[in-house]
Amino acid sequence: MGKKLFIPFLIVVLLFLMGQKRMERVYLIPIGEVDERVLEGLKTSLREKFHLEVVIGEALPKPDYAYNRRRRQYHSSPILDNLSRNIPSGAYRVLGITEWDLYVPNLNFVFGQAQMGGRTALISLARLREEFWGRRPNEKLLAERTLKEAVHELGHTLGLEHCPNPKCVMHFSNSLQDTDIKDSWFCPECEIRR
Repeated sequence: MGKKLFIPFLIVVLLFLMGQKRMERVYLIPIGEVDERVLEGLKTSLREKFHLEVVIGEALPKPDYAYNRRRRQYHSSPILDNLSRNIPSGAYRVLGITEWDLYVPNLNFVFGQAQMGGRTALISLARLREEFWGRRPNEKLLAERTLKEAVHELGHTLGLEHCPNPKCVMHFSNSLQDTDIKDSWFCPECEIRR
């Protein structure tokens, strides 16, 4: 191949390969009705934190199949299973978001749940809202808490376990106070492991 033909050929091949770079995409999937402002704010914050494309996907219906009448809560495991069966094409990770109060057996509630090392995670906004506790709404505090719980559950999908550092986002939140104390990102030890 002559020199005049080789350089344009090389440029075409390089442009093709650059276009083939896979963009890792995180999908936010509302489960039932979820406040659009919360979704948009979380989308922006996660994009800044993870440097990935974040999109809001099509909502899944209210998870009546997971409702426990005695507890007046939704069992998070069946919701997470359903989310895992509905992963959008091209998704790197999927984060379900619901307004419903969640639980798993043997715990009073959970802020969220994830597939350890898997692709799906789930968070609830219910107990992150000040209104749940009989206090006035605080949108800024809700956004901070939502980001922390989202990063925490996505961290589990990356294979991270709970961290003993109370400031690390991977620290287990047994209460809302635990969530408020921790940062919205991984401590140096967890950052290395992710």
